[in-house]
Amino acid sequence: MTVGEKIKTYRTMRGISQKMLGELAGGINEVTIRKYEAGDRNPKPDQLLKIANALGISINLFMDFDIETVSDVLSLIFKMDEQIDVDFQGKKNSKGVIDPKTLTLRFNHPQINERLAKWAQAKAALQKTVDSRDEFSSDEEYNAEVAELMGMCARIKQSLVDSNLMVMKDSNDMSIKI
Repeated sequence: MTVGEKIKTYRTMRGISQKMLGELAGGINEVTIRKYEAGDRNPKPDQLLKIANALGISINLFMDFDIETVSDVLSLIFKMDEQIDVDFQGKKNSKGVIDPKTLTLRFNHPQINERLAKWAQAKAALQKTVDSRDEFSSDEEYNAEVAELMGMCARIKQSLVDSNLMVMKDSNDMSIKI
């Protein structure tokens, strides 16, 4: 999804017009919002931050991360571990060392875990359909079902990240970002 498509998605989820978004974002012209959504223009970082704040979402939702290497993955996990409570668990072998095949990552925050569980359930439903290709009477029927489930997964993912609930390491209280 492009930045413009994401702006439009969250704006329509909020049920606000382009004009209203512009006003909430500190006076960005409605025409400018329309151009952002159409992909005719890309917002500068300061404009994007104003739009994200007006929509009540993190500016990170507009960013695309290129994760290509083990180092990229580990860097993200280490950053998460610095800022929120992440728990690493696994079964230990006879030498008392965690077996890498049993390693799990869990967040010590119920909202994150609940949302990840919903995402895991959606992914499992999609995988079950992909694995049952032989049960469909035609390729068209199979492709339509997979496409529908992929769309459902995209909508679920979008709704699950739509939260401005703050999570901070060593914080027992949850607060809402204003």
